[in-house]
Amino acid sequence: MEIDLDLLDYLCHKGVHHIEAAVRGHQHLPRTVVGVGTFLLDQDGYVDLLTAKQQATFDKFLQPLLFDVPCLGPTGTGDCRGDGRIEPELLLKGYRDDELLCGRCRQELD
Repeated sequence: MEIDLDLLDYLCHKGVHHIEAAVRGHQHLPRTVVGVGTFLLDQDGYVDLLTAKQQATFDKFLQPLLFDVPCLGPTGTGDCRGDGRIEPELLLKGYRDDELLCGRCRQELD
């Protein structure tokens, strides 16, 4: 699994609110998750360099934000017109725009 470092950088800096939403209701602090993300950025995304605790944090909070992100459809109610997942190349734009939609659903809104 290759991490999109631009996407990870965005989530750890300008898009921290996405991490905050992911940890809400859990005992983890957003800054802990950001710390793991920052470590990964410093290590060029090499997940193998994570400690066991860092790996658990990555698996629980960062991985779901970086890979296999669900598209909720144009109305936000789960009515995706595509395959239900956002294409990796659209994730960064989706997070920046706060519009997590697959390509097909994006076309429908345009």
